[in-house]
Amino acid sequence: MDNTPIDILRKRIRQIERRDHTDHAHLRLETGHDPIDHHLNGGLAGGALHEFLIASPLERGSTLAFLLPCLARSDRPVFWLSTRPSRLFGAGLDTVGIARRRLFCLELVPDRLLPVAEDILRCAEPMILVVETDRALTLTEARRLNLSAEATGATGFILRQTKSGAIAAHEACACATRWQITAQPSRPLPLPGLALPLPGPRRLAADLLKLRAGLPKRWILDCPDHEPLPRSLDAFLLDRATAPREQRALSSLAQAGAARH
Repeated sequence: MDNTPIDILRKRIRQIERRDHTDHAHLRLETGHDPIDHHLNGGLAGGALHEFLIASPLERGSTLAFLLPCLARSDRPVFWLSTRPSRLFGAGLDTVGIARRRLFCLELVPDRLLPVAEDILRCAEPMILVVETDRALTLTEARRLNLSAEATGATGFILRQTKSGAIAAHEACACATRWQITAQPSRPLPLPGLALPLPGPRRLAADLLKLRAGLPKRWILDCPDHEPLPRSLDAFLLDRATAPREQRALSSLAQAGAARH
């Protein structure tokens, strides 16, 4: 095995010059949604960079609802880089299934964000990188990150805050994919004994805006991880049955109070 410093350096040069085409197909991240994974030939490509456009705080929540389950399906370390606190909720990460011992959140000054991201992607062990940023990457910056990911098999995600998702969707893109995830109205959940239906599971619209060597597409996703009922149906019906008795008791107390006055 070639383990001498010269051999390692030569291998590194071949990777940088893109003459060493390592197959990273086994490092794909499944989204958990069969139509999307089929369209992507098994999931989000490893050894590549993926961009998510976020036009509002609500879209950030929708994007995390789509992305975090993907990260939970891998046992690789996750580095989360941002210029402000990550605002990730520990109990929520536990619910999704992301072990906090493999999550590393770094808060950096803007000038150091992309250089640190590139250094992390160049580590020998394949890992996952998430970068939150408020500006669009130049083609040169995105290509540098892509080359670093290709060299090691790491997977990078750019979560970009943008004021207009419609305009940003048509900008030049050097990433393997570009996405925009938005919330959609849930399907009503009719239940026996209730006059009005309850909100159903969370629904998301996943817009694949750009795909390298592929076609864009849109999916409406039902997310069963969101529990529409915090309690069992029996508990709801029991409360509904006892409510009139409670209302009558309160009414009697009100009348008694009025008589005293």
